[in-house]
Amino acid sequence: MAPMVSELSDAELQDMAAMWRTEALRGSKEARGQAHLLEVEQRRRLGVPGLRDNTDLDLRPLAERQVRRSWWQRG
Repeated sequence: MAPMVSELSDAELQDMAAMWRTEALRGSKEARGQAHLLEVEQRRRLGVPGLRDNTDLDLRPLAERQVRRSWWQRG
């Protein structure tokens, strides 16, 4: 792939992703990776909900994340 993914316009990115995905469906292992790379960039640019980012991680220490159970519930 000659141009950097970040340098592609949205239309070029969509066209290339579709082309590589078609090749991947024909069985090309290299095309599968390229298609994935381009599709990830598409989702990143579009801001698709559900993409993982670090904002949903609970970074507190384990002891603080665990719910303290009452003495009658332990056991």
